[in-house]
Amino acid sequence: MMRNSSRPAPKHGAGTASVSLVQIIILAVVIGLGVGSLALGRLSGSSNTMALERIDDLEAELAKTNDKMKLAWSQTESRKFLQEKEGKNMQSEIESLKQALDNKSKELEEMRTRVDQLQSVEDTLYEDLRSSKTALKKSVDKVETQLKSLAGMQGKPVKPQGRPEGFPPPKPGVLAIVTSNGNRYMNWQTRICYRSYLRQASKPGSKFKGYLRLLHRSSDDELMDEVPTVRIPTEHPDCDVWCEYPVADRGPALQKLLEMPEFWEYEHVMVIETDYVFVAPLKIPLPALSHGVAFPFGYITPQYEGHLDIMRRHYGGPPSDIPGTGNAPVLMRVEDFQKVVPIWSEVTEAIDNDPEAVEKLGWVREMYAYSIASAKAGIKYDMPPVPDNPLMVQPPADDKLGKAVLCHYTWGAILTDPDTEKEVWRWDKREYAQGQYGDKPVVPLLEIPEMPEWKDTGFITQDKQEFTKGKYELLKTMVHHFNLAVQDLNMQNGGLPVGFKSLDEAAERSKPSKEALDARRKVEDEKRAKEENK
Repeated sequence: MMRNSSRPAPKHGAGTASVSLVQIIILAVVIGLGVGSLALGRLSGSSNTMALERIDDLEAELAKTNDKMKLAWSQTESRKFLQEKEGKNMQSEIESLKQALDNKSKELEEMRTRVDQLQSVEDTLYEDLRSSKTALKKSVDKVETQLKSLAGMQGKPVKPQGRPEGFPPPKPGVLAIVTSNGNRYMNWQTRICYRSYLRQASKPGSKFKGYLRLLHRSSDDELMDEVPTVRIPTEHPDCDVWCEYPVADRGPALQKLLEMPEFWEYEHVMVIETDYVFVAPLKIPLPALSHGVAFPFGYITPQYEGHLDIMRRHYGGPPSDIPGTGNAPVLMRVEDFQKVVPIWSEVTEAIDNDPEAVEKLGWVREMYAYSIASAKAGIKYDMPPVPDNPLMVQPPADDKLGKAVLCHYTWGAILTDPDTEKEVWRWDKREYAQGQYGDKPVVPLLEIPEMPEWKDTGFITQDKQEFTKGKYELLKTMVHHFNLAVQDLNMQNGGLPVGFKSLDEAAERSKPSKEALDARRKVEDEKRAKEENK
């Protein structure tokens, strides 16, 4: 029997390449069977026919197997395609999720930054509110104090300007006024200042006629009987013990002094500080109304670019109107000082509530406040520089006494021999008698060591500057008058303050009152609580 040549042969495409080996093996088997069958067909015809039929069956099975293999391959490729597609989709989804996560992280960081900013704003508003409440309380307390003061005057009104009714006309001459809170440091300075004043006031032709210590303190101290004193109850009793800005009471205390007869005793006033030594009598012509004499402090700079905004804010006019001086030393008519003092208190309070002004003006902000107040009151000052200034010099910075009647020992001096480079002399008020530290008054007072003899090679100061012969002579003059005052004090009452028999007795009087101690304790507690709440 012949093979049917019309039967379709298995189709082979590119998609079956991976199973071609199986097909070859099956074909080999079939061919081998076919060959064997032909060999047998020679022996038997029926066997040949049967072999051919078997070959057809095998070829049909092969075709079916090939179709199955194609289907399996197709399914495998489909699954591979789907897996790759699904993998790409998953990768794309992962990238999208990562991008979304990054966006959310950035959004979260922005939210955190915004929360921090809002917290900062909240803290600032809270501090502003506290400051406003404090300022308001001070204003209320101030008004209450003024009302009580007025109520205690038996209904007699006080004129806003001019001498109060019932006071006798002032006498010609100058009243020196020094302010103090009565602490140990200021009290030994006050004793020397007053004793040196007495020497110069007693000289012929001197226009110094009176000396008054204005004590802003909650209790009397040990100098009440030695130095002419008016005590004004302090608005900051904690300062009797210690405080960061003890001069805060000066303006309000002076304002109350304006209502007292002691202030109006003489036609002119000269405001001074405790660390002044009088070295000559005052003999210059005294200023007329709306004019005064003051000292030009190089560090009071109203027209400095960094201060202009502050000056405009608190003055309102051109900063060039504001004198570069301070509240001491100044010499003027009592009526003019009466004009300046209330404005000075107002400007001082305004500056204290101005953080920028406090930061930039620092410790001398009260001096700026006085200068601004003078400009507002229309007072014009004569402020010639050293040596022509008729009020003051400041050794060791200045090199000639000139026309001055006061020496201000604000700076210390350390002198070194340029040949040996060894220290030969030193003195500083901050080191004298332990400065501000100690529980008892300074008794006895010590003289400043005598200065070494002048030598042609001169001396060198602590800031490596040449100490000239002029500076040497001026500092020697100041030391001489300081030591004369010490000698006078130590010859009186054994060096003890007048009215006391022992140092312990004077020390007991010098102690702060219970009110002051309680006030200081309260300030410390509030400060500690504030730190803990941060």
